Amino acid sequence: MRRHLSFSRRPKGLRLPVFVFLVAAASSACRGTEPAAAASTPAPEERRTDVAAVTVAVADIESALQISGSLTPQTRVGILSKLPGTLSRITVDIGDRVRAGQVVAELDARELEAQVDAAAAAVNVAEAGLEAADAALANASLEHERARNLFERGALPRQRLDAAETVRRAAAAQRDLAKATLAQAQASLRRAREVRRDATLTSPIDGRIVERNYDAGSLVSPGDKPVVVVADLRVMTLEAGVSELEAGRLRVGMPARMTVQARGSDAFEGRVAAIAPEVDPRNRHFRIEVRTSNPGGVLLSGMYATATIPLVRAPQVVAVPREAVTTRDGTRIALRIEGDTVTEVPVTEGVSDGRLVQIAAGLNAGDVIVSDARQGVAPGAKVNPVVQK
Repeated sequence: MRRHLSFSRRPKGLRLPVFVFLVAAASSACRGTEPAAAASTPAPEERRTDVAAVTVAVADIESALQISGSLTPQTRVGILSKLPGTLSRITVDIGDRVRAGQVVAELDARELEAQVDAAAAAVNVAEAGLEAADAALANASLEHERARNLFERGALPRQRLDAAETVRRAAAAQRDLAKATLAQAQASLRRAREVRRDATLTSPIDGRIVERNYDAGSLVSPGDKPVVVVADLRVMTLEAGVSELEAGRLRVGMPARMTVQARGSDAFEGRVAAIAPEVDPRNRHFRIEVRTSNPGGVLLSGMYATATIPLVRAPQVVAVPREAVTTRDGTRIALRIEGDTVTEVPVTEGVSDGRLVQIAAGLNAGDVIVSDARQGVAPGAKVNPVVQK
């Protein structure tokens, strides 16, 4: 019997399960490595913004009022001519020092001197007339006395006595007229001498010449500009307008520190010298004056100055820059940085000097805050504080 060998296809069919197994194993191996690869990748860090910050400190704060303006002398006098005329000479120049009563200018006074001479002559005439009237009155009085004695003895009629009385009374009237004439002449002489004195211009105060408007030979009149201006520079005044609220906090005699732009860092001590009792209706301001002594005359009229008037002093208080506090939703707040997170903190303010402000509640010394709370930094934001020194 012939035996046939036959080959079964099962071995061929067994290849697919092996392939599937191998693919599955490879797939499983690949899936097993994915978590490890994912675990080895670092998570991205959260981004932080650099923010300027300051550390809350303790400081002395002084609330003060500052006013600025041009310095003027406390006393400034323009010397005017009281008469129309020609200036014969001017004896001073700008910058010269003068004393009270010192001659600074003179008008041509030749005509005025002639008027004085005429008035003096009129006085002499009136005096002579008075002497004559006195003599006439004395004689008339003597004649009247004689007539009265004779009349009493019956040796003289009444008519003669009345005539003597009339002569005496007329002589008395002439004497009174002569006295009035003399008084009038003397008044004219005094007036002429006063006018003559007015031709000589003198300084009414001690000071320095700060203005000169004419030269010798110029015609001047009473309505013209001053011939010269004298200023007493020993005390300088700074005038300024302040609001109603500020004026209510000021008192005459309060100290003030004055700095002058032209004098660099030099400081001058002064005081509030005057406060206007009435508001200026144009700007609702009150005028105040701060005066300071001027040793050595280093301060000049017109120099620009600033006066600082201390109002309230708060020693060793918690203080932050003024910009570190702002208003949000009607509340004054600061932005405190805790670690790297911004926190909004309500604060209560006290005294301010314009640069620093006192924090009466809400912050403590050593806290780190955003230096300018007006920046758009939201509460809860992550920041990198850059502390300013």
